Amino acid sequence: MQDTTTKTATTDTSIQRLERVFQLQKQAFLKNPYPSAQERIELMGRVPGMLKKYRQEILEALDQDFCGHSREQGDLLEIIGMFDRAKYNMDNVKKWMKPTSKSGNPITLGSAKVYLKYHPKGVIGNMVSWNFPFDIAIGPMLDQLGAGNRVIIKPSDLAPACGAVLEKMIAETFDEDQVAVVNGGIELAKFFPTLPWDHLIYTGSGKIGRLIMKAAAENLVPVTLELGGKSPVILDKDSVNEETFAEIAGIKAIKRGQMCVTADYCMVHESQLNAFRDGIVQYFKEHFTKDNGASYCCGIISNRHISRLESLLEEARKAGVEVIQIGSDLKEGERNMPFYIVVNPPSDIELMQDEIFGPILPIVTYKSTQDIIDFVNRGDSPLGLYVYSKDQNFIDQITGKIPSGGVSVNFMAFQASQPSLPFGGVGGSGMGVHHGIEGFREFSNPRGFFVKGKGGTLNSILPPYGKDTTHLINEVAYASLGKQLKFALQTLPKNLMARMFK
Repeated sequence: MQDTTTKTATTDTSIQRLERVFQLQKQAFLKNPYPSAQERIELMGRVPGMLKKYRQEILEALDQDFCGHSREQGDLLEIIGMFDRAKYNMDNVKKWMKPTSKSGNPITLGSAKVYLKYHPKGVIGNMVSWNFPFDIAIGPMLDQLGAGNRVIIKPSDLAPACGAVLEKMIAETFDEDQVAVVNGGIELAKFFPTLPWDHLIYTGSGKIGRLIMKAAAENLVPVTLELGGKSPVILDKDSVNEETFAEIAGIKAIKRGQMCVTADYCMVHESQLNAFRDGIVQYFKEHFTKDNGASYCCGIISNRHISRLESLLEEARKAGVEVIQIGSDLKEGERNMPFYIVVNPPSDIELMQDEIFGPILPIVTYKSTQDIIDFVNRGDSPLGLYVYSKDQNFIDQITGKIPSGGVSVNFMAFQASQPSLPFGGVGGSGMGVHHGIEGFREFSNPRGFFVKGKGGTLNSILPPYGKDTTHLINEVAYASLGKQLKFALQTLPKNLMARMFK
């Protein structure tokens, strides 16, 4: 009874704090709804120093939450990548903020100005996935600050140590009415999308994403959903080689497969199945057998996730599928699950239906290019589409006929790390993007401006209507092309003069 009461009190405190900070940021935004470029640059410029200062605490928190986490992966994937994103946004935000002139008819509008200007949306909520607890919190935040918004971040309760460090360093670096972190459990997660956000971003599973979108719809909140999916690696017959083995295994080893843009499964020509299977297995055995690759990877996030992955493997074994284990069985208290290669599993088992999100790599064979296209397109559009080939026609066929969030050719996953490229899904893999100018626009309101000038025929279209209106309708709009040209030649010079001397 005491434990339940304490848990409820903690949850209530988190929800109450979220409501308080939400109102605080709403009020602060209304006082400064269009921060200057310099204000935005200054805020984004705090991020690299913050991450450098908290580097050790970040790495220790990752190690604690994942029951072992490579320090190199922590540095590369959670910290250093943010340096480039911050710099790219800071270098370009002034340009992105400039009004964009739009075309207008000088005959009817005279010297009027028509333009688009991106304005901040307001207060944005970010529901962060556990697999990249710092990258997914801070990366979108840089876009959101660049767009002039206020931000509230909700870390995943599956990574509590990371959430605590994130809350601490954000509180030290930013005023609460600008950026805040609110930690909490399942009740906070359910409550978070019910607030009337000006925009909400969620990274995680498609199942939860649907619930988030449904809750946000009650307040007509626009959403960005990064949902992952089954990203295929498609190998042409000319690309089954040592270099490809190394790249696929290396990418799969990042976060031990717990990455939304990792290789979910590989497709190889049926004539090369044995060569690919033997080559990829040998590479994994050489590099990831000792301690199940613990020094290069991280642990599975929880025992529940280990059980889920093991059930996928058990279903495959019961279906008579070849399952190859690389590494030793898990020891009590550890989460360094071994890697597995699964050869030609049937498409109707769960392993091939849902995103794997772990150290399991199925191999599927094909006979023709059309087989590949049909197989991938039977499922949801993937977040990443990876093609290995030296044949441009093969590459064009695959990338042109299979929709996906992003594409990488002769490498994998790095389309998601480029500050200048939009990152996001399509269909079942999500909606909306972040990174770069597309991220700036995602979290902005594109406001259309019309400013009346001199000249034009605007007054003729307003009641009370008179002979000028009748002339405009009958002798211009419905007239022959010759009459329309005559009208244009009569009115255009004075309207152009009005533009020149406005």
